[in-house]
Formats: sequence, C-alpha cells, structure tokens
Amino acid sequence: MKGSASPSAVPVFIRDRRWWWLLGILWLAVVILSALFNIRAHRTQTEAVAVEGARNMFRMVVLARSWNASHGGVYVPVGPNVQPNPYLTVPNRDVTTTDGQRLTLINPAYMTRLIGELSAGDSGTRFRITSLRPLQPANAPLEWERQALESFENGLPEYIQVNTTEQGRELHYMAPLRVEPACLACHAGQGYKLGDIRGGISIAIPYGPIAAAQQISQRAILLAHALVFLIVAFIGWSLLSLLRRRWLELADMVVRLESSHRQMLQSEKLASVGQLAAGVAHEINNPLGYVSSNLNSLGHYVHSLVGLVEVGRKEVITPEACTVADYDFIKDDVQGLLQESRDGLGRVKKVVADLMDFAQLDHQEWRETTLKQCVEDTLGMLGHELRGRAGLVEVHGEPALVRCIPSQIHQVLMNLLLNAVQALEEDGIITIRTGAGQEQAWVRVEDNGVGMSPEILQQVFEPFFSTRPAGTGSGLGLAVARDIARRHRGELMGESELGQGSVFTLYLPLAALEPNPA
Repeated sequence: MKGSASPSAVPVFIRDRRWWWLLGILWLAVVILSALFNIRAHRTQTEAVAVEGARNMFRMVVLARSWNASHGGVYVPVGPNVQPNPYLTVPNRDVTTTDGQRLTLINPAYMTRLIGELSAGDSGTRFRITSLRPLQPANAPLEWERQALESFENGLPEYIQVNTTEQGRELHYMAPLRVEPACLACHAGQGYKLGDIRGGISIAIPYGPIAAAQQISQRAILLAHALVFLIVAFIGWSLLSLLRRRWLELADMVVRLESSHRQMLQSEKLASVGQLAAGVAHEINNPLGYVSSNLNSLGHYVHSLVGLVEVGRKEVITPEACTVADYDFIKDDVQGLLQESRDGLGRVKKVVADLMDFAQLDHQEWRETTLKQCVEDTLGMLGHELRGRAGLVEVHGEPALVRCIPSQIHQVLMNLLLNAVQALEEDGIITIRTGAGQEQAWVRVEDNGVGMSPEILQQVFEPFFSTRPAGTGSGLGLAVARDIARRHRGELMGESELGQGSVFTLYLPLAALEPNPA
C-alpha cells in the first residue's frame, strides 16, 4: 500500500518540492545580507585601524613638538636639507660653534614640516602642519585641510574622510593644534591666545593598501558565505527529502492503521454476532414454529369453510352440515391464530431489525438518541443469552440525548453485557443504570460475579488480553469498546473487586455539547 496515503494528509510544503525553492531563495537572501553586513563591518574595521594609525602618528608628532618646545627649540647643522627658517625671528636663530660649524634653531613648526617631508618619501604616508593663518606660505591649507580647519572652529574634534586627490584615493585625517604657552613666543603677534585653535596636523594615507586588504577580506568573506550557503542548502534539502519520505511513510501507515482499526472493529463485531447466532436463531425459530403451526391449522379451517360454502351454494345447509364444519369454533379460533401469528412475525421482525442495526458496520451516520434506547435495543438482541442466566434489573433515569453512532454504542453495551454474563455465578444479577449530569450522560453495567484482581483490572482494556481459556475469546472486546467511547469524546471506566463483582461505566457527552462530532 506504499504511496496510497491521502495527499491531504501531508502538508503541501512537504509534499510539493517546488515550495522548497522558496525556502532556498529566502536562505540565499539571508546569506547575501550576512555577507554584505560582514563586508561592510570589515571595511569599517579596516578603515578604523588605518584611522587609529593616523591618530598614533598625530600623537607622536605632537609629543615630538612638545619636547622641542620644552627646550625652546633645538639647534641642528645647516645643510642642503636644513636651511635657516626665514620666518623665525628670534635672537640667536643662527650660531657658529667654536670649531666653525654653522647651526640653526629649529622650532616645533619647522621640525614638523621637515619630518613630514622625510615621511612622504618613506611609506607614502604624508603629514604636514597647516593653519588658516600660517606664517610660512608653504603651510597654507589644501582644500580638504581648509574644510577640516573650519570644522574645528565649529567644534568638530577631528576630521576623517576618504578623498580623491592627484595622488589617488587617500584617507585623510586631521586633528587641531591649540595654542600653548611655548607657542606665544612666535604667534602672539597674530593675536592668538592660550587654548585657541592655531592650526592642525593633517595626515594623508594612501588608500590603495587599505583597499587591497579589504578586497582580500571580501573574497574570504564571500567564499566562506558561499560554502556555508551550499553546505546548509545541501543539508537542508537532504533533511527535507528525508522528512518528506518519513512523512509520506507515516501518512501511509496512518491509512493502514485506520484500515486495520476498521477491520478489527468489524472482526470484533462479527465475533459478537457469532456469539449471538444461536440465541438469535432460537428467538426467530420459536415464533416461526408456531406461525407455521398456525398456518397449518388455518389451512384445515379454510378447507372446512370452503366445504361449508359449497353446501350453502346448494341451499342445503342443515344443522348437521354446520356441526361437521364446526363453524363457531373456527370463527373464534381463526382470530386468535391470526393475532398470534402477527405477534410472532412482529417479534421476528424486531429481532432481525435489531440485528441488522447492530451489523451495520459501514453505516457511520451520527444521530441523536438516548442511552436508554440503546440499552433496550441491545437487550432485545441479547434476550435469549440473558434469559435463565441472570436476573436483570433496570434503573432508569431521565432520558438524556446523546449524539452518537448507535450501532457502535450497541457494540459497547453488548461487550459489557456478555462479559457480565460470563462473570456471573448461579443466581447472578446484572444491574443496568442510566443517568445524566450537567455535561455527560452515562450508562452503568454492574454484576455481582466473580470480579477481578487489581492486576487484571489494569490490563482488561489492553488489546488481546483475555481471562477466558485460549481459543474462546479474541481479547479485543473491551479495547474496542474503550476506543469507540473515546472516538465519541467519551470514556469507558471499570471498577472491580474479587468476589464482589464488576462495574463498567460508559460516559458520553450530551448532544447539546457535541453539535458536530468529528
């Protein structure tokens, strides 16, 4: 039966693989977003590292300037790369040593420019000192430096920007320089005061090495995400295929279990019908016997009446002829025979109707009825089985409507009654009580038979468990009965004590609480 599972039993997402591509597209979108986020984060991190290097360079230059300023400047030999600063107007700017060597005073600003020229030829990273009001024209700001210096006037603590220049793309960093006491010796005449922003040190870092590092990282990130996408997609597709196969197998198994359940229900019901066969035959044969006898008698009476009518036609009706026909006796007895025959045939019809109602295995129509009516119908089928073996006492409560499949409730009650009959000893009594609460109707079958131990009571609802000798019972009666009860959203409960008998109670929801059973 593999592959016979109902398509509706399997979710469409599992059954139809086309939906899996949608999940794959969503997964691809997640991977792409993750890759873009990681590339952006790594680009930001790379630039942050470069900016931190620029900050460290700025700190080192400021530290060197502070050392120079704390010593009032430093003297260095005059040479091709170092000439006296024409914009430095201080006494003793130029001196000559006793051995005739010329020295010139290098102030912090001049030293910064000289070191910046050396750094440009070493690594490509350039830094320079600049100001909106420079003493040295060579320190005039570039366009981006002017923007940075103006932003410092507006309170910006530092300037960071990637710009395109004649040298190509560069990462530009600049931080302000504020006026300190040592600066006033040269710049007091420009109107500066302590704490004013006098200018700044700009640092230009070539963006090529940064971009190259970013590209390497981007390739690694894209490769890693591609591998993750392929691996997860492969594993996900494999797991979905496995889930689909298992789900289809499960759905097929459910179909087979449902079929097996129906077969088990039918087998148990047929077994119960087989138990009733002898009793039903007896119940039918008795009325059929006297109906047949009555028909024979009616045949003789009809023969006599025909003779009497023939005599009447010849107008020779004599007292002797009437005596021979015994007309008065026939007249009285015919009515009795006819009524007895009607009663017998009605009894046969009732037994057959009850049996047919019980045997409607494929009839699953839910309808409203009372448990009292179900009890009466079942007793009608079990009359011969109970007669002479148990004293039956019925205690009726107010009829309460339940919504059920009557043939299945008949089967539950028949199993309970047959089990009770088999548990009875001589002069045993079976008591049937019906009633209803606020939410449930119930029927209780009690017997004063041999009872059961707690160990056996725990197992009586298990399939194939039976206390009867091997070959005399299937062990499915109570298991099927409880299953029927639960399918009706009810319950079947049992109580028993050795030597005291057993009590089994069937609970069903009232019809008002069960308007549309599954």
